[in-house]
Amino acid sequence: MNLRLSYFCLFALFYVLNTSFFYSQNLLDSSTWTIGSGSVAGFNQSGSTSENIRELGPDHLGHNVVLWKAVPDASGGGSDGGWNTPYLNIDNTKTYRFTVWIKKTNSINGVTFFGAKSYSSGTYHTLTLSGGLQTNPYFFAGDLPILDRWYLLVGFVHHKNYSSSIHQGKLYDGVTGEVVQSLNDFKFKNTATNILHRAYLSYNSNTSNRQFFYDPSIEVADGSETPINELLSINTDSKLIFAFDNSGNQKQRYYCPIPGCTIPTPPAGRQRDPNNTSAKKEVIVEEETSSLQDEMILYPNPTRGIVSIALKSNLDITLSDAVRVYNNSGTLVREIPSKSKTEMKMDLTNLPVGTYLIHVHMSNGEIVTKKIIKN
Repeated sequence: MNLRLSYFCLFALFYVLNTSFFYSQNLLDSSTWTIGSGSVAGFNQSGSTSENIRELGPDHLGHNVVLWKAVPDASGGGSDGGWNTPYLNIDNTKTYRFTVWIKKTNSINGVTFFGAKSYSSGTYHTLTLSGGLQTNPYFFAGDLPILDRWYLLVGFVHHKNYSSSIHQGKLYDGVTGEVVQSLNDFKFKNTATNILHRAYLSYNSNTSNRQFFYDPSIEVADGSETPINELLSINTDSKLIFAFDNSGNQKQRYYCPIPGCTIPTPPAGRQRDPNNTSAKKEVIVEEETSSLQDEMILYPNPTRGIVSIALKSNLDITLSDAVRVYNNSGTLVREIPSKSKTEMKMDLTNLPVGTYLIHVHMSNGEIVTKKIIKN
């Protein structure tokens, strides 16, 4: 073997070892999803075969993938499509992260469920974070925020010694990548040896409704799991536009999926008219007020580069997900991991001089946006 080929083989081996180290393996295998109906290997249908259809369709990025479609009957009871996986062996000293993409269309009739279950020898093996037995753990059970939009649902079953009361599960908007709400977390009993993944539509009597699923996963949450940003893969060319009143308080947040979208700042205290259908065609608007607006501080402001973010009071609240930095035109220019921190530093040294918006999600689900000037 010549020297060049030897170097290539060593590089290839390093690449395989390195990538397997940085990314843990999905315990679910959705490559078994083929066009058709009913159960497939690794996914047992919830409801009748006619209520569980697999077909090609666009994911949240517009890529053509195999989707699992729930097609409810008119009974309005029980399961209307989705799955329970077989029980998988687990280590109850580890935390497991569950994910799935879900979109619902037509109407909010019915309930969307996403959860897990650990059961053996006639006993359930999951607890609430406060330590109570939970025989039917769902990370999410209810209505998705908006119809006809993909959401990434992320839930956690923590190791048996987990002592925090903080729920790390989140529901992410598939268009903006923003956290929409927190989900319920659970933890293992010290007797747990297995777990299953489940997602379905139930109690739906509207036969015109559809619920779509794709890319389910279970991964060990030890820092090697696939990053949320990679799962989202949101287009960073999209824009957020923030509107402030005359006192500098943030009043609205606009997401602009269309290039060149611009919106004037509303007068102080004035809210956007929800019946303005022309604006709806261009933007997604969310009213934002936060009781933590004055609790979060940025310093120094103005800054030449290094910025500290801190919470003034001990409120048992932390920064969540990631801190996002937008320029004055609303384009995402920086994203810094901030999971479970009460304070952190950011380096904006390499950003051009100007005004930026620091957009922070808190562990209690509230959102704070503050302006900072880079000199």
